[in-house]
Amino acid sequence: MNRLQKFVEQGAFGERPGRTAYAFSALVLPEPGKGLDWRPVKDFDAGNEVMADAGLRQVFEDAIKRGCAIVTRKE
Repeated sequence: MNRLQKFVEQGAFGERPGRTAYAFSALVLPEPGKGLDWRPVKDFDAGNEVMADAGLRQVFEDAIKRGCAIVTRKE
């Protein structure tokens, strides 16, 4: 797939510790946390997300330049 994808770090029972990755391929993602997996977000639309959160523009640029960008949810 040759488009930016969104992945969430998730456990077997749906728990999400807060990391989200944007990358062109799952092959470039960092190791997930213990007991977690990176799962693709099927309905991800980069255009819609950046319209809803302009701060993602820089994250997407980083993903394009570096192959992957990680965002950690702040509690």
